[in-house]
Amino acid sequence: MKPSDIPFDRASIKVVCANQTFDRKQAKTEQSDDKTILRWDSLALSLERRDDGVCSVTIGNEGEETIRLQRVCIEWPAGQFEGRPDTREYVQLYHSRDFSKLSGIRPVHRPNEWSNPADASGMVTVLSARKDGSALLLGALPPYGDCFADFPLLHDKPHRDGAFGVGVHLHSPRSFAPGQEETLAGLIVLGGPDGNALLERYGELIRKRLDGQLRFQPRVTGWNSWDYYAGAIRQNDMIDNAETARRIFGETLRYMVVDEGYECQWGIWDSGWKFPDGLDGLCGAIRQTGYEPGIWTAPLLVNVYTPLYREHPDWFVGDAQGNVFLQNLGYGSMAQLDITHPDAAAFIAETFRRLRAAGFTYFKCDFTQLLLGASSFSGKDMSHAGMLRKLFGIIRDSIGADAYLLACGAPYEAVAGIADAHRTTGDIHNYWSHIRQNIRSMFARWWMQGTLGNMDPDFAIVRCGETTDDPQLNRRFGKQPWKVGANWCSGREMNAEEAKTLLLACLVTGGDLFLGDALGKLNLDGTMWLGRLLEQPAGRGKPVNLFRHDGDDLPIVIADYGGKTLVALFNLSDDYRVQQLPETVRQQAESGDEFWSGEREFFPASGDIPLSPRSVKAWLV
Repeated sequence: MKPSDIPFDRASIKVVCANQTFDRKQAKTEQSDDKTILRWDSLALSLERRDDGVCSVTIGNEGEETIRLQRVCIEWPAGQFEGRPDTREYVQLYHSRDFSKLSGIRPVHRPNEWSNPADASGMVTVLSARKDGSALLLGALPPYGDCFADFPLLHDKPHRDGAFGVGVHLHSPRSFAPGQEETLAGLIVLGGPDGNALLERYGELIRKRLDGQLRFQPRVTGWNSWDYYAGAIRQNDMIDNAETARRIFGETLRYMVVDEGYECQWGIWDSGWKFPDGLDGLCGAIRQTGYEPGIWTAPLLVNVYTPLYREHPDWFVGDAQGNVFLQNLGYGSMAQLDITHPDAAAFIAETFRRLRAAGFTYFKCDFTQLLLGASSFSGKDMSHAGMLRKLFGIIRDSIGADAYLLACGAPYEAVAGIADAHRTTGDIHNYWSHIRQNIRSMFARWWMQGTLGNMDPDFAIVRCGETTDDPQLNRRFGKQPWKVGANWCSGREMNAEEAKTLLLACLVTGGDLFLGDALGKLNLDGTMWLGRLLEQPAGRGKPVNLFRHDGDDLPIVIADYGGKTLVALFNLSDDYRVQQLPETVRQQAESGDEFWSGEREFFPASGDIPLSPRSVKAWLV
C-alpha cells in the first residue's frame, strides 16, 4: 500500500446528515490541481491539499435551513488499491481515542486477545506489511475542528479474510447553521519502509501545527494517593507520605496529589470528614514539606444524591430519549454536567477557581470521556469533541497557565494544546494482568511523548513481597484467575521481577513519573528501586521492533539518557525466551552497565540474551 493508492480527489465521499445523505455521485464537482469542491443544493465540501501534503476537509452550509450534520465519510474501497492488498499480509497500529481501550499492534484480518479489527482506530493508524515492514500512515493533525477522526478498515468480504481498503470518518453530530463553514480536519497520508519512522514524522507535523500552543516541560514527578489508599485516603496519610517522600527522595519529587476520597460527594469538590483542616489546610501542610499540592476531580460527574443535582435538573446531559443520562460507578449513580448550559459551565469555572485559590497547582481531571455516551444537550451546535475542548478550556482559564493539567481519559485530539499531560494507559495496579496490558499501550503511544505534551503512564508502583513487610498489599479483593484480554486485579499480585518490568516501562516512555505506594511501608529495596528510577534523566524511548512479529511479547526499547543509551529487552510472555541484542548496540559497545546494580556486564558475542518470563533486562551503554 502506498500514498498514491489514496488520492483524496478520487475518494468515495458521503456526507451523512440526520435526514439526508449527500453522495459524491450526485454532486457537482469543481476540480483544480490542489482542490476538489463537491456541491449539492444546500451543502459544499472541499478537499484542499497544501504544500506539506496535508489535506484540509472543509464543509459549508449553502442552504437556507439548518443542517443536522452527523459525519463525513471519505473512503477507498478494496478494489481501488493496486494488487488488492490481503488482510493476512498486514498488521495495524490501533490507536484508541482514549485510554479506556488498549492500543497496540494487531492483525488486520482477525481479533486477538485484546482487540477487534472491527473497531476503527482513532486519530491515526499505521498499516505495516508483514513481509518487508513497509508501512502506510493515515492520520489527522490535532487540534482540528469540532469532530473526531476515525480510520476504519473496509473489508471486501464479511469474513475479513481477503482484500481490504481504508477510510476516514469525521464524526461531528451537531447543527450547522445557514452560511456556516468550518474546516473539520487536516488529514495526512505518509508512506515509507518503516512504521516507526512514519510515526516520528507524524509527530513532527503535529508539533509544527501546535507551534505556540504545545504545552510541554521536562518530565514531572510526584506521588498520588489512589493506588494504595483509594477512597480511604485521610489527611494524615497525605502528610505522612509527604514527609516520608521528603526524607527519602528529597527534591526528585515535585507534587503530592490527593486522589478520590477527600471529597464530600462526587460533584461537590470540597473536603469531607477525613480532611478536618479543609483543602486550604491540606495545601498548606503539603507546602510545609517542600512539595506542591495536587488534586483529583471528575469535572463533569455529579452524584444524583446531591443538592446540586436536585436543585438544577436542567444542568445535565441526556440520552437519545431526552432522559438524564446516568451511569453507575463505584460511588453511585452519576449524572454529567452539560457544558453547553451557561450556568453549568459557570459552575465548573467557579469550582476550579476555588480549588486553585485553595493552593493546588496540579489538577488531574478524570472520567470526561464518559460524555461520549450522552446524546442530548442544551446546545445543539457543538459535538462531543467541541464540548470536551470547551470544558478543558474553561478549566485552563480557571486554574491559570502556570498550573499543571492532566487529562485523564479525555480523547487526545480534543484537548491537544490545552492539557499539559495525557494518560496513555488504563489504571495500573500491582497485578501482572494490569502491567501487561498497560505496557502494550505505553509502547504503542511512544511517539506521543513531547508531541501532545507529556505522557502519563499511570503510577510507578513497587510494593510486593520483596519490597515491603506490609501484610496488606491491597484492600481485600476477590481472587480470580488471569483471563484472556483486559483484566482487573486478575491472577496473583506482582513479584519483584514483574515490578521491575513495570518500572522500566514507565521510565522509557519518557513521560511523567508518579509514585503510588505507601512510602513509609516500603523496605530498603523498594525505596532504592524507586530512587534509581527518579535519578535518571528524562529520555523518550522507542520500541524498535514495534511492528515486528515478536514486538508484542518481546519489545526492545532504546532511549538516549544523559549521553548514554539505555537498552531494555522485555519479555512480556509466560515463556522463557531468547532475545537478540540490536546490531546497532553491539556495534556501539561490547558491554553495558546493568540498570539496577550499575555493574558492568559484557554482552555475549552472539548477541543472544536469555529472558525469564515476565521480565526485563536493561543496560546503560
